[in-house]
Amino acid sequence: MCKYRINTLNLLCKRFTQKIFFSYHLQILVSACLWLSAPQLGLNAAEQGSTQNAFSLFNGHSYQIITTPKSWSEAEEYAASIGGRLLVINSFQENVYIEKLMSNYGQVAPDGGGAEYHWLGASDSINENNWAWADGSTLETSKISGRAFWGDGAGHGIGGSEPDNFNNQDCLAMAVTAWPAANPGFYGAAGQWNDIDCDNSLNFIVEYPVDTTYSDGQLSAENISVGDKKYRAELRLIECASICFQVSSATEIQDGSELSINDVSGDILRLRRVNVGATSYDVALKLTDPDSLIFTLDSAIETFSVTAVPGETWVTATTEQVGLDAEKFQKVVDYAFGEGQNTQGLVVVRHGSIVFERYAEGSDKDSIATSWSTAKSFTSALAGVAIEKGFISSVDASAAEFISDWSGDERANITLKDLLLMSSGLSEDGDDSTSMYIGVKDENDQYDAVDNVLFSIDRTVNPERARWLGAGYTWNYANADTQILGEIIERSAGKSLLDFARENLFSKIGISAIWWTDKFSNYMAYCCLDMTSRNFARFGLLYARDGRWGDVQVVPREYVIESTAPSIVITEDFPLGYGYHWWPDRSGKWFAAKGSRYNNIYIYPGLDIVVVRNSLYTHVGDSYSREDSYHSTEAPANWDDSEFFNLVIESVN
Repeated sequence: MCKYRINTLNLLCKRFTQKIFFSYHLQILVSACLWLSAPQLGLNAAEQGSTQNAFSLFNGHSYQIITTPKSWSEAEEYAASIGGRLLVINSFQENVYIEKLMSNYGQVAPDGGGAEYHWLGASDSINENNWAWADGSTLETSKISGRAFWGDGAGHGIGGSEPDNFNNQDCLAMAVTAWPAANPGFYGAAGQWNDIDCDNSLNFIVEYPVDTTYSDGQLSAENISVGDKKYRAELRLIECASICFQVSSATEIQDGSELSINDVSGDILRLRRVNVGATSYDVALKLTDPDSLIFTLDSAIETFSVTAVPGETWVTATTEQVGLDAEKFQKVVDYAFGEGQNTQGLVVVRHGSIVFERYAEGSDKDSIATSWSTAKSFTSALAGVAIEKGFISSVDASAAEFISDWSGDERANITLKDLLLMSSGLSEDGDDSTSMYIGVKDENDQYDAVDNVLFSIDRTVNPERARWLGAGYTWNYANADTQILGEIIERSAGKSLLDFARENLFSKIGISAIWWTDKFSNYMAYCCLDMTSRNFARFGLLYARDGRWGDVQVVPREYVIESTAPSIVITEDFPLGYGYHWWPDRSGKWFAAKGSRYNNIYIYPGLDIVVVRNSLYTHVGDSYSREDSYHSTEAPANWDDSEFFNLVIESVN
């Protein structure tokens, strides 16, 4: 067996046996397989004619759209009769997928503000904001992601937000079209949820689970195809020389879905998505004892999912496997690598896996790229971590708590939020990009290096930009604002910016990076992080997952969502706004970390997609200090962020 497989199996063995083999409570369950046949129920002629026969697959579930309108109870009963259930939404990404899937199929609910709806699999008739899915799991609306299309309309009734159990309406539905603003304007938009009367006749989705979960020594597998039949099976972990499972029960099911990713071929049971915590595996089990129905683990390879994050190595998948249209996606590649675009690396990640990767001639996955101002988004993340750890009280803390030079004058009004939003209200002497990276010209027209920290501190207030003088958040892009943030992190935490990043960010998500310093040994918080394109993608994936990496919340979720919201409108005709050192699309659906020469990270959380584009880069010199070395990068001939990333979005099926 190859070394890779051994390492993979050892990893899975460690996960499977944790708290099991070393627990004296382990009991080996040995029982016969129960082959119980479910009723063979089909569709009547009328339902066949109006049912969408195409099935869709997303993250271990298959879906069938039913366009014969039914009441809640009728829909629930019908779904169960064909081996499925009413739709249960398990993730933010699934919510976006379902919104797109249902965009052309809806039914008007008389009490729903005139919008078209379809049923979801949750209901509540007792408690406000306490919903129960049809599978018994609960939905607490107060814990749902703060991003749009999660039922966050202005709402009405107790709590003031949908779903709100208004007038004892207790069945949950999703809007396919927006609620009309004139009637009376507080309901919300397409993709948001509403609780409406259960007697409404609406379209709905039947969902068929096709993935497998592992918990407490038990595999629960759905939709296993054996010949022309399907089964739901339970397998218990038992002791053996390696890793073994024994079938404890199996039930034949009448599953209306034409999709099944699990099957038996010869003596191999293939489970293509086994969820173990936040990690998913493609697993092959070999039947080694037919009489007792005992299977031995044959192979296990990490695979993609909406919760998967890379370990030391990345999972890879094809664009087709993760739902990207190959022909449309080719336009993305042509854009990035067209003549004169000077792209060194392009990495596309979906569902935690690399689905496309290409480099310029002479470069590869190990080639170092640089960030330029994309480093600002890293500094923003570190500010959020510093707040979470208590080194800084909040974004409303005065910067003068740490920058003592500002404590005695009106600069004491500047908060961290002002700095994060590039709204410090401070003036700058010329172009601070040139001054801080290259230097200031002397009388001989030569550049003298400047101390980046002192330069950033020694700025004066511009009354036309100062928030506390009535100017509001007057945006003015300034490297010096970010440099001050880096200095605040260092002074509050008592360690260098790079050490703080390595301890609290880089090591958490598997990044190896170099952060450049100026001639005076100050880390350049506003720029100049060197790492591979793949490592930039790790940071992007962290933010696509709202700051969570597997089971660890690295950056506070609330801070991530607040950071990437379009808080600042730069100009009315510019498509991107500004957040806490991030560039959100004005729609709020996607955002980017942007650096000079378009060294960018594009992130769309709802589509669970991350794209990294880096420009051709040459490190000139032998150090990582501006004292004697510098970055040489090549800009693309023609690049527009929205135009490029919309090509990516349009390629998602």
